[in-house]
Amino acid sequence: MLHILNGDATAAVFAAAGLPGDVLVWRDILVEGPLTAGWTEPAALATRAAYLAERFAIDAARYVSGVHAQEEGLASALGHDEVVLWFEQDLFCAVNLWYVLAWFARRPARRLSLVYPPTDERKGLGLHTPEQLASLFGERTVAAPMLAPGSRAWAMYTDADPRAAGSRAETGSEALPFEAGAFRLHCERFPSVTTGLNEIEAVTLDVLGRGTKGFGELFRLVTADPRVRGHGMGDVQLAACVRGLAPLVAISGTEVTASDVSITPLGREALAGRRDWPSVRAIDAWLGGVHLEGPRPRWRWDGALGRLVDSPR
Repeated sequence: MLHILNGDATAAVFAAAGLPGDVLVWRDILVEGPLTAGWTEPAALATRAAYLAERFAIDAARYVSGVHAQEEGLASALGHDEVVLWFEQDLFCAVNLWYVLAWFARRPARRLSLVYPPTDERKGLGLHTPEQLASLFGERTVAAPMLAPGSRAWAMYTDADPRAAGSRAETGSEALPFEAGAFRLHCERFPSVTTGLNEIEAVTLDVLGRGTKGFGELFRLVTADPRVRGHGMGDVQLAACVRGLAPLVAISGTEVTASDVSITPLGREALAGRRDWPSVRAIDAWLGGVHLEGPRPRWRWDGALGRLVDSPR
């Protein structure tokens, strides 16, 4: 038996749960950075690693090595009688799960199971007790019916045209839990039609609008906000978001995670919709397979309509 766990926090608790089998810890951050159907190929992987290194202070060579080790770990799964996937219902985990399901759809495992508890704002899998993990293991579900919809979700997420993903945010799939909700959160990361800010940026500025915050407090308040909670966002992601918000924010030091952060007058204008954010600082960001760039990005999120719109250039 092989358990594929959604990060080191879960692995630390899992070790004390007394469950049989080997462990593969999934550490990738597929929710961020450029992706294509063939993202593990050398050229695409190098592009992705360079992007993550620049935005998230990730060592590019170490990242590439980690991806290779991760793929080898997946390949080893085919020799096990059962593979158990441990993921949570947030956007971070959903994208990773879609990739893993797409991988197994092409290379069927003997038995594939899923532990996928609902999102809990109080604790993820890594904050459960060993006894609770053992109980969840006993309640695991058969994942085979999720292989086809998981593959479709991965294809939509990595498509350069986000319209299919936008449509999935409204419908989802009964066989794949949380799909519609995950795609909705994904679409909300596109620039708003009214401010040019994505939802995470808007919440960050909204929190800072109530006063200067140390990064730790800022992270706690932003990730607790109902608009952001379902992202399953880590501090590395928020730190990159804050760095990317300059000059809408001011950072007291050279390292954002050890700094105080405050909103600037320009940030208040952007938050109020009086300045379009990409027109202030041209965007250059990847959301799955979609590359948003320039002062007038093509795709935007219309919160009032609840859908992506193709903006005229």
